Amino acid sequence: MNVIQTGYGPQVGTSPEGFPVYLYADPQSKITAYVVVLPDGRAFYSDMHGRIVAPPADANKQVGLALVGGIAGFLAGGPAGAIVGALVGAIAGNQLSKR
Repeated sequence: MNVIQTGYGPQVGTSPEGFPVYLYADPQSKITAYVVVLPDGRAFYSDMHGRIVAPPADANKQVGLALVGGIAGFLAGGPAGAIVGALVGAIAGNQLSKR
C-alpha cells in the first residue's frame, strides 16, 4: 500500500545560517520541496542545501510551531511524544495567530 505523507517530514540538513532544513509535502498538491524553518516559525522554500529560494505565499505559525513541538516531543518521548508535541505546537500557533 502506498501512503503519501503530507506536511513536514524529517530534518534533512542544515542551512548555511544554521537553521534546520526539512522535506515538506504540500497537503493539496502532494508536491515535495525543501523548506528552511526559522526560530520564529516562518518557513521558506529552499534548495536541498538550505539556501532560501522563495517564501511561501503565507507563512503559517501553526505549522512552524507544530513542527518544533513535534521534534521536541519526539526527542522527549519518541513517536507518541512527537504527536503530542505537534498538537500542542499547533494549538499554540493557533492562539498566537488570533492575536
